[in-house]
Amino acid sequence: MSHDDLNNDFLSGALRGAADAMPGGEADDLHVSFGVVRDRVRRRRAVKVGSLAGASLVVAGVLAFGVTQSPVWNTSEPVLPGDPTRVATSDGSANPTQAPDPAPSGPAATSVIEDGYQPSWIEDIGAGLECGMPVTDLETTAAGWSVASAGDIYSRTSAMGGEEVPTWHMAATTVPGEGSLDVPPVLVWSQDGRVVDLGTNVFGAPVQTEPLLGAGDGAVQAESGAYTTCAPSDGPAGDLFETSLPEGDYEVQVLAFPEVTPGQWATAVSEPVDVRLDADGAHTATGTRGGSATIEPPEPVEGELSRFVLDRSTDWVTADMTWTGYVTVGVPRITAECESTNPADVVRYEVTQASAAEPFASGEVPCDGTTFESEDVVGGGEESFDIRLTSVPDGVARFWATLAPGTGGEAAGDCSASGMTLRYDLASAPSQAVGATAQTIVDAALACDSDQLVELANQHGTELMFGTETAEQTFALPDDTQHYRTLVALLAGTTGAVDAETGVVRWPRVVSDEFRDDDAAWDEVVAAGLATQEQADEQRADETFGYTGMTIAIDPDGTWSYYSADE
Repeated sequence: MSHDDLNNDFLSGALRGAADAMPGGEADDLHVSFGVVRDRVRRRRAVKVGSLAGASLVVAGVLAFGVTQSPVWNTSEPVLPGDPTRVATSDGSANPTQAPDPAPSGPAATSVIEDGYQPSWIEDIGAGLECGMPVTDLETTAAGWSVASAGDIYSRTSAMGGEEVPTWHMAATTVPGEGSLDVPPVLVWSQDGRVVDLGTNVFGAPVQTEPLLGAGDGAVQAESGAYTTCAPSDGPAGDLFETSLPEGDYEVQVLAFPEVTPGQWATAVSEPVDVRLDADGAHTATGTRGGSATIEPPEPVEGELSRFVLDRSTDWVTADMTWTGYVTVGVPRITAECESTNPADVVRYEVTQASAAEPFASGEVPCDGTTFESEDVVGGGEESFDIRLTSVPDGVARFWATLAPGTGGEAAGDCSASGMTLRYDLASAPSQAVGATAQTIVDAALACDSDQLVELANQHGTELMFGTETAEQTFALPDDTQHYRTLVALLAGTTGAVDAETGVVRWPRVVSDEFRDDDAAWDEVVAAGLATQEQADEQRADETFGYTGMTIAIDPDGTWSYYSADE
């Protein structure tokens, strides 16, 4: 998603209280859904928080709207680099107009970079790139490949504690040639004809994702970090970057790394795009210059999770997807407004987890200036949420959308286990005591019986969410966090593993060393909806931590020991 040093998702709502008690930026070291407080709670073994059951119950109460994806802008003539007097119009032409505002004042980027420096990941792939190199030397060396930018630059910002540091992203399309492209493209920044930022280390987490703005068929997200990789600071590998590019005008190019033969990477470079960097962020010079937009995004409300703000009413487009909170109360809904030169336009959106490619909700917002509110957005767990704009007509001047709790419905209707048909197989229980407790938990979850689950957990002294939640909090209804469905999926949808030394039974069995590389055990996790296939594959490939989803344990005497992320 972002720069090497910011490549984590943020603390889940289930641990929000624990995060509030942590100093400074420590909350930034917390990862997806339900989350894990590092070094602050007792561990049974080392934990790396991954996508958890509540966040990846791919069949849980998903609200489907049906989405038509299309390119955001289909201009036949791009804005010419270096010519700020030409801006793209809604009909695809580029007509002369008055020059945009003067460039912001400040030091030149060339004054902060280290000429000749190569980040270690650039050096490792032998791409022949270095800081301060002439921008004319950025060339496509991969036979048959071409790459192009496909939308405006936008930021992704966390406003969930600590310093708010945005990372920069842009949609990109590629035409394949020799070899394959398995890692995301990067954004390379240049100023005064010299390269001043080589982008983030995409080889560290090689997962291509759809862009949040400018998505079209086959478009992928290109990115650069919050800090320039051409101004290194002292760090373990010499690649600690803490210097932002100064305000000013830049040219930004998409750079892709096709692997032409195993272990050998070439480059594919796009045409440059004019980008202005100022106190309000990064902007591309493709605004509508509408000037008549009147809608304004509201102030954040209590419980807000995310917001996307797009302003194309002036010369320089502003677009920012911001994470603003966690699920704490109610069921979230999308609220949005859109204003366009054509009131019949609509902006199509999707809601996704930050760590997952597949959306779990979608819809369309009319661009007539009225306020739109979606149905309840159910599913996706408590991870950081992205609002992705899959289609933005050319005439749109302003758009904003927030994901925040709605009013919620009756408790029974907001129980994630409603309608599930799984039942616990008592015959498969390793002992009568364990089987009795497991069946009681499943029956209570299927009945959406909060009182019984709370009573049972309190009676057994069950550790819930690493001890950071009470039973009343974990099993409160409405069940925004999918705990009811998760309990059923674990106990009735997977097989438990018995610890040979202690006799403790843990579900799913992939948490044990014996089954951590077992095909059937991982198939159970996916079939039960505890992880997507992609998430399961990533966790299985991690030899250090393996499965990092939700687990449940019952002691040999039938005591419900704990329910939380894998530890």
